[in-house]
Amino acid sequence: MSYKINKEDLTNIKISAIQDILPNESIGIWVIDKPMSDKSRFLFQSQMQRKWWETDDLGRYCNHSPIPNTVVYVHRDRLELKAKTFIQSGMEIMVDYRTITECIGYIPDLEFLKI
Repeated sequence: MSYKINKEDLTNIKISAIQDILPNESIGIWVIDKPMSDKSRFLFQSQMQRKWWETDDLGRYCNHSPIPNTVVYVHRDRLELKAKTFIQSGMEIMVDYRTITECIGYIPDLEFLKI
């Protein structure tokens, strides 16, 4: 695993790289079609064809950026994050939440984007 949950600031828990990650390198599964544990968070809205779950660490704590350093790859049963750019050890791993709408129909609360 190339990342950890960074809880240095409890008001902004995030995922940070613990080693350098090269472009196109797999970081992990962001969203999956079944829970991984009792910590997995269920994603559901009426427009979704089936159930989806955030993965325990990466899915729950990976923060949004309109200019993310990751790209989402869609597989039948999962959404995988790969590095879009070089991610240096210690940097936060970011994802564009709008991608999840395109992939599985889940619409996260993006009100904070309008501020």
